[in-house]
Amino acid sequence: MTRLSTHDAIIVGAGPAGTSAALTLARRGWAVAIVEKSVFPRRKVCGEYMSASNLALLDQLEIGDAWRANAGPEIRRVGFFSGDASVEAPMPRAKNGPRANDEPSANPGFGRALGRDILDCLLLQAARSAGVEIFQPCRAVAIDRDGEMQMVRIQAGNETTMLRAPVIVAAHGSWEPGPLPSQLGKTNRPSDLLGFKAHFTGSSLAPDLMPLLVFPGGYGGMVSADHGRLSISCCIRRDM
Repeated sequence: MTRLSTHDAIIVGAGPAGTSAALTLARRGWAVAIVEKSVFPRRKVCGEYMSASNLALLDQLEIGDAWRANAGPEIRRVGFFSGDASVEAPMPRAKNGPRANDEPSANPGFGRALGRDILDCLLLQAARSAGVEIFQPCRAVAIDRDGEMQMVRIQAGNETTMLRAPVIVAAHGSWEPGPLPSQLGKTNRPSDLLGFKAHFTGSSLAPDLMPLLVFPGGYGGMVSADHGRLSISCCIRRDM
């Protein structure tokens, strides 16, 4: 038997965009469902650094304290490196943005880095605590019109569930392949950019410095992240 569940909004994808939208809607009284195909924690190719201007948003989402408890050291300097040339500049401190209760943040601080394997779990747990119904691991395989509503068919193994809502949010990423109307076909070209990331331990990088690397055909960066991990991420052209 196929299960049917009705909501005010269905969000496909439990990354930062999807869970932030779910949190915002749920805290305003919406009945929200999130559909996520992967089991958490999962790693994602991402630079991981969050600039100081985002800290007020984390506080409004009510995960600011958890983020500060898990993130790496404050990044107070940025360095630009290209061959033998380098230059450093100070990073700005965050302004006192509002917290969820409209009170100014007591600890604006500087930007820091936190792995997506941890950040995504913090956001998803906050969404669950706000009353969002989580379908995970489940894959959205079809969206069809049902009068004024939309029907989303999701699958977990051999089990099928139909979710019904007037609002669908596609937060699965622009490069996510699949059968949904929002998953447009892509054509790969030799000049496309390739992103990759790696974690290392035992680094001698100054913890408050974030080097940005510039080289022909791409760029990259390093940052001291959570739990003693050094995150290195780069973006290069495939035909280099």
